Amino acid sequence: MNLKKKSDEIIRVILSSLLPILVLLLVLGLKPVWAAPIIIDHNSISEFASLSDVAIDKVQANIRWHYAHTSHGGQLTTGLTRIENSDSKYNISIGNSYLPDESGALNVFNGQEGDTYIAPEEYWKTPAGIQKTKDVLNHNPSINVSAWSWCSQLNSYTTSQVQAYLNQIATFEEEFPNVTFVYMTGNAQANGSEGANRYSNNNLIRDWVKNSDNRVLFDFADLDAWWFNGSEWEQATYEYDGQNIPIEHSHFYGGDSNHTTFESCEQKGKAVWVMMDKIQQTQAQAVPIPAAVWLLGSGLFGLVAVRRRKSGIS
Repeated sequence: MNLKKKSDEIIRVILSSLLPILVLLLVLGLKPVWAAPIIIDHNSISEFASLSDVAIDKVQANIRWHYAHTSHGGQLTTGLTRIENSDSKYNISIGNSYLPDESGALNVFNGQEGDTYIAPEEYWKTPAGIQKTKDVLNHNPSINVSAWSWCSQLNSYTTSQVQAYLNQIATFEEEFPNVTFVYMTGNAQANGSEGANRYSNNNLIRDWVKNSDNRVLFDFADLDAWWFNGSEWEQATYEYDGQNIPIEHSHFYGGDSNHTTFESCEQKGKAVWVMMDKIQQTQAQAVPIPAAVWLLGSGLFGLVAVRRRKSGIS
């Protein structure tokens, strides 16, 4: 073997051995480190009071949230606004169809481009809706959290329709690895057979997230069904076909905003703050890519270039 062939063989071995390692390190460097799925429900509310000013500041500095929803989903933004009105440190900035850039605020892109009432067809269910979601994320690369909230579709959806929702959000996760997509359950207002169907569908979504190690669930239905009476939590249920089905607590019956009471909205707003704190902490633990890895990558690509030139490949 002459010197040139030996040199080429050495380069080939180096490339075949080290390039896969480099790719792996780059991928790890782009993804957060997860210990377990993040589940946000009534048990999370107690954590709101213990959020430190530093934690709130970090959420406001680091989280950019794309939130698409119908009228029921507006309970979250109403709750966030009321919390801010009570204490300005929970400052938020909500832009209808655009992403605000307010310092010291949780900045929220509300809706999609050109619309703020977002049905399934406009976020995940149709090619056009999927493209709308991609447009928001591609046009606003600082967005690192995205969520869509149900109306009453889960009252009548089949399991295959729910699975289509789960599959599409999972596809979004693959296509946008730097964005945390939040899965949500549907509201717990319906009773009878519709309520039972909704409960079953919500459980499919819960299981999908709980059986993962890197997903987030905002359990809207759970937050509907549980009310804190000042000393303990109460859950509202009704019996259907021999089963106890959770339903919106009677304390939340009302039309203050988005089909419920202000208290229910505020409960969900508190849950949002806890969720964003957990997401922020997880994203902050993303594995950094050391400078040595970048140097290794530059060197390897340099070897590739040299080899191509020697081989006469343009």
